[in-house]
Amino acid sequence: MAKRDETITSHARVVIIGGGIFGVSLLYHLAKEGWKDLVLIEKGELSSGTTWHAAGQCPHFIGDLNMARIHDYGIRLYKSLEEETGQSTGWHTSGGVRLARHEEELNWHRHVAGISKQAGIETHVVGLDEIRELHPFLELHDVVGGTYTPHDGYADPTSATSAMAISARNNGAKIYCNNLVTGIERDGEDWRVISEKGDVRCEHLVLATGFFSDQVGRWLGLRLPLVNVVHQYLITDPVPELAGRDRELPVVRDPGSCSYMRQEQQGLLGGPYENRGLETAYDDGVPWSFDQQLLPPDLERISPWLELMMKRMPLFETVGVRQVISGFIAHAPDLSPLVGPIAGHRNLWLAAGSAIGISQGPGVGKYLAQWMVHGAAEISMLSIDPRRFGDVHTDGWVKRRTVEMSQQLFDLHPPGFEFSEGRPLRLSPIHYRLAGRGAVFGESMGWERPKWFAPPGVEEAHSFRRGNAFDTVAEECRAVRERVGLLDLTSFTKLEVTGPDAHGLLDRVFANRIPSKDGGITLCHLLAENAVVEAEITVTRLSAESYFLLSAGSMQLRDYDQLSKARTDNEKLEIADVTESFGCLLVTGPKSRDLLQTLTDADLSNAGFRWMTAGQIDIAGASVRALRVSYAGELGWELYPTCGHMPAVYDALAEAGEAFGLADFGMY
Repeated sequence: MAKRDETITSHARVVIIGGGIFGVSLLYHLAKEGWKDLVLIEKGELSSGTTWHAAGQCPHFIGDLNMARIHDYGIRLYKSLEEETGQSTGWHTSGGVRLARHEEELNWHRHVAGISKQAGIETHVVGLDEIRELHPFLELHDVVGGTYTPHDGYADPTSATSAMAISARNNGAKIYCNNLVTGIERDGEDWRVISEKGDVRCEHLVLATGFFSDQVGRWLGLRLPLVNVVHQYLITDPVPELAGRDRELPVVRDPGSCSYMRQEQQGLLGGPYENRGLETAYDDGVPWSFDQQLLPPDLERISPWLELMMKRMPLFETVGVRQVISGFIAHAPDLSPLVGPIAGHRNLWLAAGSAIGISQGPGVGKYLAQWMVHGAAEISMLSIDPRRFGDVHTDGWVKRRTVEMSQQLFDLHPPGFEFSEGRPLRLSPIHYRLAGRGAVFGESMGWERPKWFAPPGVEEAHSFRRGNAFDTVAEECRAVRERVGLLDLTSFTKLEVTGPDAHGLLDRVFANRIPSKDGGITLCHLLAENAVVEAEITVTRLSAESYFLLSAGSMQLRDYDQLSKARTDNEKLEIADVTESFGCLLVTGPKSRDLLQTLTDADLSNAGFRWMTAGQIDIAGASVRALRVSYAGELGWELYPTCGHMPAVYDALAEAGEAFGLADFGMY
């Protein structure tokens, strides 16, 4: 590692702040990509913070294709690093078994196995006899099966971090430990990192700052959505029954006790995740002196789950506890890491917030390095892009949602399941009207939006098979296909690009031709510099210098940020986020024209209002921006009244629609 008295360089291409598994992995992979002048600054020793005390498990069982690829890459790298660097990672291929307690959990396992197959990961859904053969020390009275992933295992976090650091330094990267960063400033087009050992000017700056990320972010006016969740695990004395075994026990993940259990040398290691009463730490900021420290252990607090863990694996009851590890980990509200560009700043990147960092660290470093070097990664990064959260996600929402999701880590979440804490954040102007009609709401970028309309007294029963919403949703679809339906799409992202150079910007960054006539509509694809498709956006020309852009609600911050960063300094234009200024109602179905024509004097005929065109029409005393487009596959219009006029427009449509068999429908 870097000598403590080494003089820090004054310039670099990249500075990474933070020497945990994420920061060192990114340094390693940037060096592998061929970038030079790489610097990592760590205020303590490498692997300080969260990395050093992690249990180090690396599972393949995960229900997201791109995260499965991230996990699989990490396992493959840990197996090969010692050959490359001479430094052991402490890797053990123990295999892993996740238990299922009932058929619905087993359906989830089958779903995950399908994802694993697509990712090229060996996965087996197994029965009780196979589980007993793999692990003879489990009590399985309430288990119906499980999933065996033979290439799972665990690494030693500090050794794995050191191995990547050795390789990075061999490829020219510089690492400065015991050097506290005290500030960050913009310096022209570059960044200036102020540290105790001197300032470094760099082109790219990466915050791999773990549970210090929010504090570091505040130097730049950022509020990063992270919560420090306390987690404890214990290591036992040696277990006589494990002596002389020729095969290591697989890591067990048990939803019944909300815990993981594995062999640790000749003893056992186990850690529960509390599904109630979860504690957080240092909500107001972690002391800068906190490096390789722990919290006081509190076995009494986790004793209910320890008792369940001991019932699942009775060997735990036969030996004493040798050590308790009590630490905290910075979690994002959806428990996925925050990896990618930070909105509003050029060449500022984030890599933090992983709930299982040892497993995800290598893959995060690899794919973030690809993003930085090539403009895109070879996998989709949408699910971990930091811009999936925005200012709408308040501090209160962030904490409540993070705790809720952490407490439900082992719970089953079938399709259609929605988390509840912190809601609602954003309401459509007609939210309560829809709720009165039975709307069941989902959440996207804080918006409450209708998924389907339940009959009185019916609550949705979620399932991996056909749920009880199916028949009702079928009737909603039938209404749209045969009559006319009405959908609230206020959650759409709505942007306006105006000015003399508006057309030039859009023509440069979008595939497809930008509309050349007023009222023209084109479905376009926003491209990265290397032509990777970043987003699908509907572009409407309002006038020669004014364009109305529509995209997914979840992409609000991301799309705005990408467009803003694509403009050049000399372009005369403005990009405005008008999402909360306009509502949106989709009127669609074979009778949509007949319905709308009763409410407006505008000519809605094919000749008067052609497909993929837009215009202003009057409805219920409001001037409404109308787009003749419907992605529901039927004749239809998207109507964009101002939010103040939306209730009156909806009421007029609902009243007039009774004669045409109008039905509210949802996103399902």
